[in-house]
Amino acid sequence: MHSPFVYDYITKCLYQKTGLKLATTLKVSVKSINYFKYKSIFLVGDYRTSKEIIKKKCSHITFVENNADILIATINDLKGINLDLSKLPNDSMLLLDGIHKNKKNHDSWERLKTNNNVTVTIDMFYCGAVFFRKEQVKEHFKIRI
Repeated sequence: MHSPFVYDYITKCLYQKTGLKLATTLKVSVKSINYFKYKSIFLVGDYRTSKEIIKKKCSHITFVENNADILIATINDLKGINLDLSKLPNDSMLLLDGIHKNKKNHDSWERLKTNNNVTVTIDMFYCGAVFFRKEQVKEHFKIRI
């Protein structure tokens, strides 16, 4: 049984046809920014080059270096930034690319899921979404997009 939060996110956001011609992780990020009405984003590593694409699709978004509503990175990039998961806002999201690219990435994804601050993860194969919802029980989902 899915939580209403996850069910709505999957059906009203991820499964909605938008006509976006973007790589999977970028498409998920644009849809998520608009669905959750995120106001700030932190792009890490190679995703910094996606700034113009995201700005074009989400004109209301502000690019920041910390305390963002959504952080987009590869799972390897998390090691290179000082990110305290216990201090992330309740409704923030990490969108991580390459979670199944190799064994090391997969192991990092599995470790992240066990973090006490992580309550919801959604494995979309190409990327993974991580949420920090204090009011929700810990749940992990695998979906096809």
